[in-house]
Amino acid sequence: MQKKPVAKINAKKNLRPLILDLHQYTAGRSIEEIAHKYHIDPSRILKLGSNENVLGSSLKAKIAATFALDKVNIYPEVTSDKLANKIKKINRLKNVEVVVGNGMDHIFEMLARLFLNNGDETIISVPTFTPYELVTLWAGAKPRLIPLLKNSYQMNIKKILDSVNKKTKIIFICSPNNPTGNLMNSDDIKHILESTDKIVFLDEAYTEFPGNSLIKWIEKYPHLIIGRTFSKIFGLAGYRVGYAFIHKSLVTYYLNSITPFTVSRPAQSAALAALDDHDFFNKSVQMVKEAKEYYSRELSKSGIKYIPTDANFITIDTKPNKAKLIATKLLEKGIIVRDCSSFGYGAEYFLRITFGTKEQNKRVIDALRTNIHLCQ
Repeated sequence: MQKKPVAKINAKKNLRPLILDLHQYTAGRSIEEIAHKYHIDPSRILKLGSNENVLGSSLKAKIAATFALDKVNIYPEVTSDKLANKIKKINRLKNVEVVVGNGMDHIFEMLARLFLNNGDETIISVPTFTPYELVTLWAGAKPRLIPLLKNSYQMNIKKILDSVNKKTKIIFICSPNNPTGNLMNSDDIKHILESTDKIVFLDEAYTEFPGNSLIKWIEKYPHLIIGRTFSKIFGLAGYRVGYAFIHKSLVTYYLNSITPFTVSRPAQSAALAALDDHDFFNKSVQMVKEAKEYYSRELSKSGIKYIPTDANFITIDTKPNKAKLIATKLLEKGIIVRDCSSFGYGAEYFLRITFGTKEQNKRVIDALRTNIHLCQ
């Protein structure tokens, strides 16, 4: 008996319609990629495009992670309670709990899981960290994008509050903002909190550098959730450990909805040890402080426009030239920086540079001066 030909299967038809229009997150370029493309010795390449800690990681964290390898055959804690409790104790919090995730991106996804239904809305000031928009779309919700004010790069409070409606569930704020680097005005954040009962998520990924945090506000404003990360000042980007401060009235619902075992044993151990390495922490803060002063002085001398920063990076305004032009020139010299065009909303004129050591910073400034006609 002759078999009937099997019809060609189209697995794509099972996809959710909204997935068809999404694009993959654009990350910073890797050393391996640039070494291969431009035929450069990898040891000569500076990776200053992803706001990582160029000092590396705490030795205490590395040792702790290594010891944890002896138990990687055993599942880690479901919700990283030991790490969460230690963070809570350090910050002396009342009525505020700590939740831990696989990078802060996991925290965003949990917020979407908790608060967003199909057809809901979020409000995002742009340009900013693109995963806020992505998690909104993944949930079948709609992001309402409000441009930052020109020149100051602060939030447009009037437009934000005018955009709040019955469908609004989350207002995302990044402070210091990525990619502009500036702190958002705390009075503006307070105004939003006192004008609406919608969830306000404040991303404080870079807050250790200016030393300015609003976590104490959560007790008064239970709709405020604040996210942090071990990827920046603690130098643990490769371990993916993020966490959030959340009011006690919401934490049970968060933990009941969480994906279990999201943070590995070595990652939890590294994070716990990193919290105790005050020397590494202080050294990282000092390096960024000195780099900020150096870049501000040297860029001003050269007449190169930049946005005053409160983070571990500085962003150059390359108008009228696209930032991609100067980024490519620096790549050819083995210097990886971030052309911010993927952020959209005017960021195609932003060139973001992670702060490095004195020698690294000088090399970047020299390269910028060589191509100064593309920076002005």
